[in-house]
Amino acid sequence: MKILILSCNTGGGHNTAARAMKEEIERQGHTAVLEDYLAMANQATSDLISNSYIGMARHSPHFFGMIYRASMAVSTTRHLSPIYYANIPIAKRLAGYLAENPCDGIVMTHLFAMEAISYLKRRGAKLPVTVAIATDYTCQPFWEDLECDYYILPHEDLTDEYARRGLPREKLRAYGIPVSSRFSDEADRAEARARLNLPEDAPLFLVMGGSMGSGHILKFTEQLHNEVENGIIAVICGSNERLLNSMKESFGHIPNIRVIGYTNDVADYMAACDVLYTKPGGLTSTEALVRNVPLIHTAPIPGCETANSRFFEEHGISFSAHTIEEQIRYGCELARNAAIQRDMQRRQSENAHPDAARKILALIEEQDGRRDAKDSAN
Repeated sequence: MKILILSCNTGGGHNTAARAMKEEIERQGHTAVLEDYLAMANQATSDLISNSYIGMARHSPHFFGMIYRASMAVSTTRHLSPIYYANIPIAKRLAGYLAENPCDGIVMTHLFAMEAISYLKRRGAKLPVTVAIATDYTCQPFWEDLECDYYILPHEDLTDEYARRGLPREKLRAYGIPVSSRFSDEADRAEARARLNLPEDAPLFLVMGGSMGSGHILKFTEQLHNEVENGIIAVICGSNERLLNSMKESFGHIPNIRVIGYTNDVADYMAACDVLYTKPGGLTSTEALVRNVPLIHTAPIPGCETANSRFFEEHGISFSAHTIEEQIRYGCELARNAAIQRDMQRRQSENAHPDAARKILALIEEQDGRRDAKDSAN
């Protein structure tokens, strides 16, 4: 079986979920093809849109929030959105791609690709099973536009929200957000620390800003260091080279602060840490949830991250606060209090979906089998 995965480079979460699906598909012996949907227009278009999105999220988060709220205000089942119509030219190129590269299933982790597939379905295109994966703990704007075979939700408690927005209940599957199997593998704290060359006994506070290295990480690290002089602080800056250089300049000489750029060792750092501080991106939060890490959410990028933070806090699977001082205080208390840690981790285990990628693949396999049986009967 060959499965096409469509993602976009607007933030790392969509690609992270897409790579997790690719990993599971190939682990089960199938073929997975991961494509940047926007690059089907051309690479310049993909770079322009992706860089504009990342720049706005990093440098103008409140403006980003205004756009999100405006999008929610006009998102409706009464008419199709401007986003839908903007994707039609790329949808036509996608149709040509599919004609030349047939597949047995299409998985989408970004709205733009979902809009294009919905356009093709409405135009009567013959498509394999199409699966849209939500990567935040809320129904984002313009999902009312969509016409896919199945919609994968991060959690069963979101089913009513998606149904109220017009998505058919019979097409909703609360399988969770797919993450790499590295986050669900048995994690040994001592072994993870040994692999990362970290001391075994010191408290470890892990600070992350998502793939984009967003947030006031420099200021946060300075204030956290003032409170945990006897602990280790590891800061992952993601792909933000400017932040990485600033952090190294400010803290490179301090022995108990480790500054890290982009890394493939996030699962090990999560296994090794006592407390994780991170903005409430859907993917990083889900990785922490699956990894069972005591979690403090820092300031969200207004919009879906605000909803993510609210969802996690309401379910008792993270703490959040509006100020850096409160965030640090909560984290230090969480690190000291084993009972609070155990309670949060118990709730995390109850709410995690570590097998999301496997369930999504099983759904595609089932539908592909039914299609083959129907074709044979005809």
